[in-house]
Amino acid sequence: MDIEKFEILKRNYEKFIQDAERAIHQESAKQQTRSVWFDRQTIEKLLDQTDPKQGGIKIYLGMYDKDTVSEQGERANRSDYIGKLTVILTASNDNDDPGQQTMIVNGGKVCPPDC
Repeated sequence: MDIEKFEILKRNYEKFIQDAERAIHQESAKQQTRSVWFDRQTIEKLLDQTDPKQGGIKIYLGMYDKDTVSEQGERANRSDYIGKLTVILTASNDNDDPGQQTMIVNGGKVCPPDC
């Protein structure tokens, strides 16, 4: 993918999500997630659990609530993550759903605020 199409895709999402956030939450709308970063070690650990030929990473979209925000760890601003979008990475062979908890990772750096 070239950088121009990458930028267009990002802008399309950012406009859509900002408009939706304002339409739903009006004045209490928050700045929504633009990206989530995971370190190499986390990704390699997931890939190590997959078949060398059919394995990959399946990415799910999710949203933090009061019961799941603990996935962000012990942060002073943890409650700020409630209502923010996130991604969940899973080890997957040939697009299968995860079969065990060790194959699921959340808690990447959500931007904003961790940009």
